[in-house]
Amino acid sequence: MKKTFPLFIISSLFLLSSSCGKKGAIYPPIIRIPQSVEGFEAIQRADKIILEWTNPTTYIDGNPMREIDEIEIWLVEEKKESAEKEESAEEEELPVEEFEKKAILLASIKKEKFSEYLIEQGEISQDLSYVFPLSGKEFLTKKFIFGLRVKDRKRNKSEFSDLVSVEPKILPLPPKGLRFTVYKDRIQILWDPPEKNVDQSSPPNVEGYFIFRADRETQPRRINPELIKENKYEDEDFVFDKAYKYFVRASATDSPPFLQSDDSETLEVLAKDKFATEAPSGLVSMTGKNYIALSWDDNQEEDLAGYRVWRKEEGEEEYLLLTTEPVRENTYTDTKVEKNKRYYYSITALDKHGNESKESEAASEIIKDTFS
Repeated sequence: MKKTFPLFIISSLFLLSSSCGKKGAIYPPIIRIPQSVEGFEAIQRADKIILEWTNPTTYIDGNPMREIDEIEIWLVEEKKESAEKEESAEEEELPVEEFEKKAILLASIKKEKFSEYLIEQGEISQDLSYVFPLSGKEFLTKKFIFGLRVKDRKRNKSEFSDLVSVEPKILPLPPKGLRFTVYKDRIQILWDPPEKNVDQSSPPNVEGYFIFRADRETQPRRINPELIKENKYEDEDFVFDKAYKYFVRASATDSPPFLQSDDSETLEVLAKDKFATEAPSGLVSMTGKNYIALSWDDNQEEDLAGYRVWRKEEGEEEYLLLTTEPVRENTYTDTKVEKNKRYYYSITALDKHGNESKESEAASEIIKDTFS
């Protein structure tokens, strides 16, 4: 037993020493590359170019990206090709490698400033917009090529987005003189066409118009699906007593991409229902022993509140109201009648806004005393 214990200790120490200090394979740190921005678009409006895109939310390996630290906007300016060259050859796209060599950093948007560039202000959104102003007349001789790049908080950079190019044109000034008329079934918006283009040249390059509408619940959105050639629009999709805001843009092109002017002034409309319903029709009467019963056709207006029943006696000029509250049904029985006296009746319809129709055609009746 005395020899076994030391031998056990020596064996254990040997095993421990053989495993201590053994290192596994060494792997390089994982570098996650952010995805590029999505849906990058650029289009001219008036004397500026509007850039819009969606910030990425993942890395290229699919892992979520908690925070973008910076958006870089890069720009290459090239001389615009002549009209003859444009017709003779297809436009060659600038390779990304060449773009990266030529591009200058136009803007750097830090995460603290993202809220200033949100398309939907007040919303939790990844959709941003940037405005690039065009100045002077030399922009007409240039082509502008834009690319975006993302950096995360560890300064890892994404690849460039798809490159987007814009060749600016002379666009019109916005329409002016907006005005409206409210009808029973529509709001009519009218405006005057622009007199000049943004460079003060004339006649204005106008192919048609787009109308935008907003209310308290929604952001402005285009409400005419197709380009309008006239200087008016009939908005039939509205609700009385709801406030709307309208503005109009002129378009220099009649097919996509539509190159539009700036917004016109905003027209605020609160449509009040001042339109009476149709007069009831089909009024008939019949007598009982001590009453006169009336019935008429139902009115079909959605905002119908009820009916008023009017009566006058023979020889009287004006009708008197029999019903202090509107009658919901299209029938009424008058029990306050005397025999051998002729009564004349008329019905009016009342809507929920208090507008009253004209009087229906009259019906008359008399309860005769068969025992006299």
